[in-house]
Amino acid sequence: MSATLTWASSGNGTKTGTAVANLFDDLDTLITSKSGDATFYWQKAGKNSAATPYWLLLSRKDASNGRILIVCWTSAPAGNNAAILDTAPTTNNVYVAYFPNGTANTASNLTASSGTICGDDTGAVKVSPGSTIANMYAASFVPFYFDSAEAMAFCFANPAAVTTYMFGAGSILIDASDNAYAGTFGSGGNSIGGWGSTSAPIPWVASGTLAGATAAQVRTNYGSSNRAYFFGWSPSGVWANQAVGSSDVLTDTSVSKAWFVPTQLLAQGIKGEGFVLKFRQFGFGPGTVGAFSVYNTTGPVVAARQSSNTTAGGNGFPWFTNFKL
Repeated sequence: MSATLTWASSGNGTKTGTAVANLFDDLDTLITSKSGDATFYWQKAGKNSAATPYWLLLSRKDASNGRILIVCWTSAPAGNNAAILDTAPTTNNVYVAYFPNGTANTASNLTASSGTICGDDTGAVKVSPGSTIANMYAASFVPFYFDSAEAMAFCFANPAAVTTYMFGAGSILIDASDNAYAGTFGSGGNSIGGWGSTSAPIPWVASGTLAGATAAQVRTNYGSSNRAYFFGWSPSGVWANQAVGSSDVLTDTSVSKAWFVPTQLLAQGIKGEGFVLKFRQFGFGPGTVGAFSVYNTTGPVVAARQSSNTTAGGNGFPWFTNFKL
């Protein structure tokens, strides 16, 4: 049975520029600013923001195995390392990979066709895509992230707008028997502001989604090595994309209640498997009235956090919950 995660929210980071090095340095600065905060579990293990491939490697503060790799190639690598890639990565696009048994603090062999990347690559989950640097780190876009003991999710958005790009890695998937599985996910060029709309930000496609491509996807070794998953369905109408009020079925302000719905996933190319996986403790939820909206239980104790930094609030963004969905 899986542990119940508690998600922490970083809030907006600072921005020093729009280049690829700025994104990696700014994200490093934000993560390092939480190094003394016990509610955050991950820290920088190593970084290269001087030349391609740019990368940031994250480890748990308790020194246990496991590494999250954020990487961007600004020129084509000489080889596509099969540990994390199926095809040549698109240049100037940000990717995330996960090494559940990783031990290294320096990423190696990112321009070779083979070779160990993270000390112990056993069970590595291949890359999923964020968006291009030009999109996800345009003027006024800033980083923010969500941290838990077993997974992280990274977001990039302009606080004055709705468009938000997200990717993440760790034990982010759960099955019907409450077993957790390692995975990576990325919304590619799609905004997660449409998570609760009829247009899924990680839409199912019939075939051909490779690790290294830019199409939104979820990757995992569940069932067999290197499988791709996507939203199994989207909310009909806009039931998960309503402003809080009389038409919203996910809140009842008269009794101070809110409800959250898991996001079910469907595999590519696996006939008859059905909805065997869902995202772990993040999914559909109510609309909000401001940035980084929080729902509390008595205490108050944070029960759920929305992944929107927009000052006007937003409907349809995913919620990270401190309870199981």
